[in-house]
Amino acid sequence: MLTIQSKKFVIDANVLFSAFISGKDIYDILFSTYKIFVPDFAFLELEKYKQRVLKKTKLSESDLQVFVLRLFNNVTVIPNLLISRASLNRGYNLCTDIDEKDTVYVAAAIELNILLITSDKKLYNYLKLHGFNQITLLGDVINTLP
Repeated sequence: MLTIQSKKFVIDANVLFSAFISGKDIYDILFSTYKIFVPDFAFLELEKYKQRVLKKTKLSESDLQVFVLRLFNNVTVIPNLLISRASLNRGYNLCTDIDEKDTVYVAAAIELNILLITSDKKLYNYLKLHGFNQITLLGDVINTLP
């Protein structure tokens, strides 16, 4: 059974956005305490919502870049080509009725056999209800941090 103590996680875009928007030190601790993986698809989502993040954070573009680089110093990016068709299919089947954009995050967790961290309670509850247990909520992980 996978647990928070495994110290390796896939994070979804919601967690990244939370880190960028809040700018809290807890995310520096999270990203430096655990081995974090993120699918390359997250960069498309980050670019898509960049202006919203800038507006909410009131950071300059250069300050946001510095913060992103600091966080990503401890993140391993997973190219989509490293996620097997079987994992992508399973991820799609799990996510198709809730949010297809989450497919690649679920598939990465399946492929690496590690937990997915999300702050999306609707996704968390839906996946748990459908038998996917490789998922945990961001708050639960933060509560374990030193």
